Amino acid sequence: MTPGADLDALRAKLRPFEEAELALLRSVVSRPPWLPEEDEAALRYALNLARVTLLRLPGGADLDLEELLDPFRQELHAVVAPLLLRPGGVDRGAAARLARHLRTRALSWRRRALLAFADRLPPAALDAEVCEKALVLVCGGGGGVSWSYLGAFALLEQYGLVPRLLAGASMGATLLLLRARRLRYSEAEVREVLAGLSFRGVFRFLETESRYGLPGAMRLYLRQAVGGLLQAPDGRPLTLADLPIPLLVAVTGIRNGAVPHDPSFYEHLLDFAGRMPRPHVVKRAVSDLRAVVGELVTQRDRFARIYLGADPETAAFDAVDAVGFSSALPGVIHYDVLRDDPRMHRLLAALFRRYDLFRLMDGGITDNLPARAAFDLVRRGALGTRNAFVVGLDAFAPKLAHPLWFTLQQLVAQNVARNRPFIGHAKSFQKVLSPVEVIPGAAHLTRAIQWGKEEFLPELPLLSRMCRPFAPPPEVREGT
Repeated sequence: MTPGADLDALRAKLRPFEEAELALLRSVVSRPPWLPEEDEAALRYALNLARVTLLRLPGGADLDLEELLDPFRQELHAVVAPLLLRPGGVDRGAAARLARHLRTRALSWRRRALLAFADRLPPAALDAEVCEKALVLVCGGGGGVSWSYLGAFALLEQYGLVPRLLAGASMGATLLLLRARRLRYSEAEVREVLAGLSFRGVFRFLETESRYGLPGAMRLYLRQAVGGLLQAPDGRPLTLADLPIPLLVAVTGIRNGAVPHDPSFYEHLLDFAGRMPRPHVVKRAVSDLRAVVGELVTQRDRFARIYLGADPETAAFDAVDAVGFSSALPGVIHYDVLRDDPRMHRLLAALFRRYDLFRLMDGGITDNLPARAAFDLVRRGALGTRNAFVVGLDAFAPKLAHPLWFTLQQLVAQNVARNRPFIGHAKSFQKVLSPVEVIPGAAHLTRAIQWGKEEFLPELPLLSRMCRPFAPPPEVREGT
């Protein structure tokens, strides 16, 4: 079995217990109180114990409990599926009656695990893995539609939910970089930063060398625009490894011989004579872009899905460069590292050798919502805990209300589908700015943030309950 197949199989094995926990908590938060918190904790303890495979020990080593707990998983799945995964919703009476039984069974298997590894497994380490859940936030790209995510960031902060891992592509990765630079999110600070941006300050219509990025009509000068915000105390640029919240950035690597046209084709695809097009020109531009992206999508097997920040080598990338390459939309936006920077040139050269690359381009072309890659990073132990809940935010999902962009959205949605099994809770934003509003004015930005808050607010009771640590059963707390 390939490593990728191993990951899919593992997710398929564990997902029913996450879905059962989700169904339980949806019922708990959407109805008048019907389940005592102690019974809720007992059910959740059993469901999360069933998801334990590798467990990080205090000394840093991993302990493999997957085989030991497999019989418990089979037993639990047979019991809870009829109750918590019913089409009609949770059977509340049966769930309440089941709590005592599952408390007993979970504690029995907990004792088995502690006895089997008595010399290595501290009880507190097992209980922490079961009762504490890390929030992983994944954001898709799509240009101006992504500004609604800022409303979600603000609400998560308001509810005290601090992500342990961030992952994104294109514009989603760029906004996540603003989130990753502080453990606590300040909407006022981000608004102040964005108020200083202008289209002319971020994009320029200049012909220049193409060294690592696929050319486009507009050059993205992200470092000049926001680089000052992303510096270490000694003045050096922050790398992905330096960020207080780890950030995984999806980038598409074009392998040698895979691009269907000479690079100059993409550089002059959208010739706007040095200025942004008038509205009547946008329709033609989107049609051209759709054709180019569609052509590239057909070459997907010859592209490399690259996740900067997933390993020590790519975590050394300057954070601004990582999201810059992820936002380099073919034929439209060109990002490159042309400055005198030996360290980044060495890192890029090593990346190009590793994947046999010709150029880099927008991560959304091959993975616009990289939840699978984020799940993989968690399973490999990047956060210590493997008990993580992945929330996916997508503002570029196909919308019939946006006919101009519908076909392009459908093309991108093809790569989103492979990530759905790895998303615990998905939110598709419907009220969004146009994709072309990549640098919105103050009024439009305020509108997008407010739309994001209005759409995301109903999700917060569930997400808050899911990510809030809960107490183990009383028998555990009493030391039995």
